[in-house]
Formats: sequence, structure tokens, C-alpha cells
Amino acid sequence: MKARIEEGKIVKYNTIPNSFKASGKLILGGGKNLSNEKLEEYGFFDVIVPDYDPVIEEIYNLHFDSDENAFVYDKRTKVISETVAELKIRQINILKDKAYHKLSSTDWYAIRKAENGTDIPASVETERDAIRNSVATKESEIKALTTKASILKYDINF
Repeated sequence: MKARIEEGKIVKYNTIPNSFKASGKLILGGGKNLSNEKLEEYGFFDVIVPDYDPVIEEIYNLHFDSDENAFVYDKRTKVISETVAELKIRQINILKDKAYHKLSSTDWYAIRKAENGTDIPASVETERDAIRNSVATKESEIKALTTKASILKYDINF
């Protein structure tokens, strides 16, 4: 990705346009084929995105860094307004919602058993039990977490 300053604002480009204005003149055709040296002459520089964890960090303040000779982002820890308790409740609710959707495809077996006494196939019972056991385990693990980051990064998939 490249970027350059246009009318006082940083504009990012996934691909260099074929035609563009630079230094008051129109550059026509072949922008993608220009060398890095020539692109820099026209103000196009690389964009450097630092390694960051989007769950707990964010990038911001894209700016030109003359030491890097590139546009770079700063990164910072996200401000999470929810409390640890609120985050736990949210994650547990998401977990239970996922379980609900996984179980819903086989609910008709349980309804048929309740209404008619027809046995649930063993493989379906095993699958449903595994889902419920996984939810119980994960809910306990979530409740034991103590930091916002650990709660947000906890893998609720099963």
C-alpha cells in the first residue's frame, strides 16, 4: 500500500492510479509501472502498519515519518469502557448464543422424544452433550478470568 499527501490530506492507495496529478502536471498512464524512486518523486510512499492485536490495540494517526521515509501508523491500547464483569457477561451470552444455534439443528430430536418417546440417535445425544459440556467448561473458564484483555481474547468457539 502506498500513500501521499493530496490537498493537505493523506490519501492511501491499494494500487497506484494510471493517471494522477503531481507537481501541478498531469501524469498520464502507466502509474502502476513506475519505479519506487519515481513514485517517491511524485509523493507516493509506502504505508507501514505496525504489528498490533486488534482485539486490545488500535492503530491511529497515519503520518509521514522521515526516518522511515514512509507513512506510518501509531498504535495504542484500546480504551475498553465495559467493566470486567460486564465483559464476562457479554462473552458468556455470545457463547450461549453459539451453543443455541449449534443445538437448534438437532432440537427436533429432543422435541420428538418429549412428545412421542422416540429415542434420540446416540450420535446426536453425544454431540448435544459435548456442546453443553463445552459451554459449561468455557463459562467456568470465562468466570475465572481477571483482566479485560484475557476476557476479550478468550476463544469461545467450540
